[in-house]
Amino acid sequence: MKIIAIKLRAIGDTVIWTAALDSLRAQYPDAVIHVLTHPINVAVLENSKAVDEIHTVVAGSKFALLKALWRLRSESFDWLLAFHATKSLCQWAWLAGAVKLVLHHHSWAYTPRGSERLDQPGALVDAIARDLEVLKAMGFEPKRMPTHIEIKTTEREWAENVVATRITGCGGDPSKPRYVFLPGASHHLRRYPRDLWLPLLERVKSAGQYEPLVMCDADLAKQWNLVDECKRLNIPLFAKGSLREFITLVSRAQSALANDSGPGHIAVACGLKTEFIFGPGCVGDWFPYEGTNNSVHRIQVPCRLQGPSHLERFRFCTVDQCDHHSCLRKLTVPLN
Repeated sequence: MKIIAIKLRAIGDTVIWTAALDSLRAQYPDAVIHVLTHPINVAVLENSKAVDEIHTVVAGSKFALLKALWRLRSESFDWLLAFHATKSLCQWAWLAGAVKLVLHHHSWAYTPRGSERLDQPGALVDAIARDLEVLKAMGFEPKRMPTHIEIKTTEREWAENVVATRITGCGGDPSKPRYVFLPGASHHLRRYPRDLWLPLLERVKSAGQYEPLVMCDADLAKQWNLVDECKRLNIPLFAKGSLREFITLVSRAQSALANDSGPGHIAVACGLKTEFIFGPGCVGDWFPYEGTNNSVHRIQVPCRLQGPSHLERFRFCTVDQCDHHSCLRKLTVPLN
């Protein structure tokens, strides 16, 4: 069997997708599985035992998508699986020439034309369960798997050396368990505010149980002046390097505090005990984790106006500017 699985979403969504890809591999261990994703997401999927080949298409270009689908015709796929598909992908997936299609649009309460029948199209379920709906349409009951990013031994050794050296350089103890702070998020309103983040850093540092680390992109580090703040607290700051390097560095911690963001999902997929801070985002969608290793901090506020009024977990807010940011400013984070 030859399968092309497609998900053209952000980094965090791609990390969540790994659960469905591993479930697909578990059902069809001998299948040849290709994926189509955005170039940035290759860092998440490389080395995955569920994926045999990765194809990429740039984001935001309908023409590039059509070309990519047409190029895939030469692979003669038995199945095309479109996870969290856009309208354009649902409309043009047939170009790839697969024998059977499963098309799942996030917000459509019906099976798209040309697709194998979906069981619960448009159902309000978490992001992992939504991806598994695509696999159910193939005719089997998929096993719900944890998210997972495969990291090679050489990568772990490199990252461990970098982290241990930086901790030692800050006067810390590299043998202590590590608590990584991940303040980044794709939208500024999803970030727990700087003046609330910094006291949490100080609290962990002064408690002495963990060695705190801070990891984010260079732009946020500059915007928040984290170089000076981390120097003041003698806490290692990691704000340079590729996404793959970021992933491997995160994997060297034991616990994490993250926003509703890609870095948080990376921490979970690397096996860290992770606490999420949710502000305007939909926790019902984007906190798809079971068990006790991962938790979420969130308060109910009246300004989350989108989503069903009877299901508070699926309420969310999409404003671009906010003069009170009460969903996060009124939230107290009691670190576990």
